[in-house]
Order: sequence, then C-alpha cells, then structure tokens
Amino acid sequence: MKDTVYFSEDGMRISSLLERSRVFAGQAPELFVLGKYYEANRQLLPDSIYKINGSTEPAVMAGMDIAMILGDERNFKITTAADLERFQEIVQKGGCMI
Repeated sequence: MKDTVYFSEDGMRISSLLERSRVFAGQAPELFVLGKYYEANRQLLPDSIYKINGSTEPAVMAGMDIAMILGDERNFKITTAADLERFQEIVQKGGCMI
C-alpha cells in the first residue's frame, strides 16, 4: 500500500494511523476452493450476506486460509464514473491493461 492509511471511529476524524507495511488492497479476481467458499457464503444466508463488502470476506469469516499474491495497479475495478473514464482513456491511447 503506497497511500497513507487512517482508521476512523466515526468517519469524520482520524482515530489512528495504520502501519502501511501491514495493510494491503485487495484485487479481483479472487480464487477459492468452490465447495468451501460456497459453504462460507451459505452460512451468511439469509441476511448477513448483504453486509459483505468484498468477495474474500466470507472466506475470511469462515476461517479459510487465504494466501496473498502480488497485484498490479493497472488491474483496477470499474466501479465509478471516474474508473470508467480512466479505462476509456487507456483504451483510446491504445494502452494495454496487461
């Protein structure tokens, strides 16, 4: 993680700093053992599944052993209009995502 990372209790003020060397950003796609991952998600039904923030969260909550591999900043998820614009600029410039 190259950004400075903060923790906030209330979302308005910084409560503490997080150690950058121990904080990691997740990237898609993820890979899981299907049966174990299915069961981890099934255990969250019917209501808790809607509180999940990312694909890895059910696996972590179920105690699955999750290994991390090095990612790439060029691998980004298109979630916002700004993400889409960034992608369109890369394509228009003839850039390659790989």
